[in-house]
Amino acid sequence: AWVALTTTTRGLDSSDNDVKYNNFDIPHNCPPFATWRTTRHGLPITYFRCWMWKPDDASSAELEKHVAYHVHHLIRRMRGNVSRMCVIFDMWGFESWMLPYIHRAINVLRMHHPGRAGAMCFINVPGYFTAVWKVISPWLDDEIRSKVFFAPKEVDDLEKVMKYLNKMNLKSGPV
Repeated sequence: AWVALTTTTRGLDSSDNDVKYNNFDIPHNCPPFATWRTTRHGLPITYFRCWMWKPDDASSAELEKHVAYHVHHLIRRMRGNVSRMCVIFDMWGFESWMLPYIHRAINVLRMHHPGRAGAMCFINVPGYFTAVWKVISPWLDDEIRSKVFFAPKEVDDLEKVMKYLNKMNLKSGPV
């Protein structure tokens, strides 16, 4: 479900002027740094796809290790003074039974990587998610809630969400 947003996964060299966008890499593929996409603020981007997520196929410990591993991968992609990340959550396929798993993932982020969120943008949010957000938001502190953005309905794909985020004033560091 989690993938790194990259410009290309192969064939990129200094003479490559035809860079393709919207390719994805799972963290252990470790694509070259030059291919990783960031916001205009320098935040490395990861793309979470609810319809691909199968949290009940793993134990709680495996889920926590996976989240910690993925966040560590994003931290390795930070350059210069950037110390925060951007997560795009595509909520198509979200179901309420996923909430306990989300709660565990949030706790991993809070305990092991405080302050690392630069932006968490939700796209393709189902209509009932407003009620779900009322359950989830108390799990988050004010700082994290201030970094959560629900994109307008017309922002429904990666290129549109990139434009949406790049218009914002996002904090990139320090933690």
